[in-house]
Amino acid sequence: MKNKLVIIIASIVIAITCVIELSVIIYSQMNSHVSNKEKYASSKTAIESLSAEKLINGPSVPDKIGQKEIKPFTVIPESLKSFSYQISPADKVIANHIQLDGITNYQNFKGISTFRGSNYRQNAFYGELEVNEKKLEKAWTNTVGNTDSWTGVGWNGQPAIVKWDNEVQKSMNLYDEFKNKEDFVEVICGSLDSHVHFYDMETGKPSRDTIYVTSSIKGSVTVDPRGYPLLYVGQGINEVHGKEVRFGYHIFSLIDGKELFFIDGRDKFALVSWGAFDGNPVIDGASDTMILPGENGLVYLVKLNTSWDKENSQISVNPEVTRYRYSNAGRAGGMENAMTVYEHYAFFTNNYGTVQCLDLNTLTPIWSYQMEDDCDSTIGLEEENGEIYLYVACEVDKRARACPAYVKKLNGRTGEVIWEYSTVCQYDGNNNGGVLSSPIIGKGSISNMVIYNFAKVNTLGDGKFVVLDKNNGSVIWEKHLPNYSWSSPVAVYTKNNQAYLVFGDSAGVVHLIDPLTGEFLYSLPTGGGNMEGSPAVYDNHIIIGTRGQRIYRIDIK
Repeated sequence: MKNKLVIIIASIVIAITCVIELSVIIYSQMNSHVSNKEKYASSKTAIESLSAEKLINGPSVPDKIGQKEIKPFTVIPESLKSFSYQISPADKVIANHIQLDGITNYQNFKGISTFRGSNYRQNAFYGELEVNEKKLEKAWTNTVGNTDSWTGVGWNGQPAIVKWDNEVQKSMNLYDEFKNKEDFVEVICGSLDSHVHFYDMETGKPSRDTIYVTSSIKGSVTVDPRGYPLLYVGQGINEVHGKEVRFGYHIFSLIDGKELFFIDGRDKFALVSWGAFDGNPVIDGASDTMILPGENGLVYLVKLNTSWDKENSQISVNPEVTRYRYSNAGRAGGMENAMTVYEHYAFFTNNYGTVQCLDLNTLTPIWSYQMEDDCDSTIGLEEENGEIYLYVACEVDKRARACPAYVKKLNGRTGEVIWEYSTVCQYDGNNNGGVLSSPIIGKGSISNMVIYNFAKVNTLGDGKFVVLDKNNGSVIWEKHLPNYSWSSPVAVYTKNNQAYLVFGDSAGVVHLIDPLTGEFLYSLPTGGGNMEGSPAVYDNHIIIGTRGQRIYRIDIK
């Protein structure tokens, strides 16, 4: 009996020891605000380093999600030697597997719910294009305001476009004329005037009252991909009229416009003292989880615990939040790009160019790759013949001189470089050169293409549009642009999968392009100022905002 008791006690002691060794939490008090000039500076707070052995031999990676076999991702020890990471709270790591089935099943309604269309971040087009005249024409224009000197719609500023379920449409706080409107499609756009704006896509009329947040919205709004009346939006600026304001990430009910949840960007667990959220989350409906990158250097896994009573028009969330933070060679950068997710693996970059693959089930880094500079461009992902490929790009910022901006194709399972392309871009300390846009990953007639635009190539005012071969990174065609662009281009497709390209530039000109020949078919000057924000396209309708305080619907004829 005594021997059995000794064995039981010994087993308990060993189990507790293992748990302690695996626990990587450290909670550091730090100042939570710096000026805009200092917003990317890492805290000097010491980071608890993990040994390479503990890091790479952490929790095992599941090889199944439901009944689907997952080809293993490879932990790359060499790439993680200078990594340290912590989780808070360590005892509440989300255990359920993130179940994403891919781009075709990311959302269950007609429209564009998130930046670049899905968790793969490939494009921002929904529907079917009909082209006859190959021209562009303004359909309507709306005016938005400003907060201090922040005017109109900024980077990355893509609207959401939603064709609501009829019952949900009737339950929301839409103006009466839209509650029962047949084939109602709503445009939802955040603005630097600190409001989210809502429009009827057909007429451009405001469809409901705006939602106010306390400071400017720079990033893109997200609508819940399940078709639930939930809106997700972050702030990009921390003060108004020189005074600090409430600053972070919000979830709003679209039943009545009320705030349901708020993440304070001034998070005491963060290692970066800038709490903006220009990046965009993935909402995984299968596990009811939000995966959100922050400019404070944290990845948030938020178990939403959503309750949606459609019959009685009531919706609520009761979130449980887990935070992941990391540093590479002692530097903890913030994330301004959107989260890209394949199955239960997340891919993202930071202000120091650290690309990371993160297992969301265990919150364990799998591999990292170091780009040459700040990466704000969102990673595009494509699955080809069972392999995962990433398209990653950087700007010209930290190097503080004219130098190459890179596009690289990486193996998503290992971080290995497949090919790279670069072009020299100019340094501008106020408005960066290089790649700020996110890629088009071509389909249909352009399935061999990945497409970017580069800012400030020969001068501080110009740019270059580049179409690359996916297989080897060679240039299919490129074109000099008299005006640079941070806006992400969009590929639009006919029913026969013939592609056209649309994008806006810093002079407020929208272009229609033949991607096979490189011919610019039509260019429409809007007079609305710099198009920093990215367009979303529904059928023939382009929705895009400008720094000149305009939101347009422009039609492809």
